[in-house]
Amino acid sequence: MLDTALTHDSYVHEKSGRSAGLQSNERLEFLGDAALGLIVGRALHDRFAQESEGRLSRRRAALISRSALAQTAQRVGIGLLLRLGKGESAAHGEQRPSILAAAFEAIVGAVYVTEGFEAAARFVERQHLAHAASVSAADPKTALQELTQERFSKTPSYATSGESGPPHSRVFSATVSIDGDVLGKGSGPTKKQAQTQAAAEALHRLRSS
Repeated sequence: MLDTALTHDSYVHEKSGRSAGLQSNERLEFLGDAALGLIVGRALHDRFAQESEGRLSRRRAALISRSALAQTAQRVGIGLLLRLGKGESAAHGEQRPSILAAAFEAIVGAVYVTEGFEAAARFVERQHLAHAASVSAADPKTALQELTQERFSKTPSYATSGESGPPHSRVFSATVSIDGDVLGKGSGPTKKQAQTQAAAEALHRLRSS
């Protein structure tokens, strides 16, 4: 079952003529995806008893996102164990977030099939939720929006004020404000990162006041 969870479709395609009955991890990925949604949802429901459905949904979305699952897969070394086709392997498919995330979901599915739901839940808690920042805090932009709506009944406004640096190493600057009052400034290699840094500064300022 674990071999199947670690087998990419490209490997099956290459080996199908020689290995009858070989299966890719796609079916286990499908099952694992469904199990993850329930496992993470239950964990958040129990851990954050006072939070609204909206905040819980945002936390769950972050925790089961491709990037979050791929980070966990990288941390536990799943990429080193993947069975990939020659072409996918040559293209470093073991580093692709989509492949890593799918493999982690497939492993969750395999644990569910062989050991049951509670065993799958313990696996996800231990290997994923225990290391995921989104369990304890929302991202700065989301947290800032929730705080400003609660405190001022307003939504923060972001502005990218420009970019600098050579073409291969651009640096973007951003500000975040409420009714024209700048609450935070940030910079980064992308507009999104600059805005996130600005939101983090604004959060610190508001929480300290």
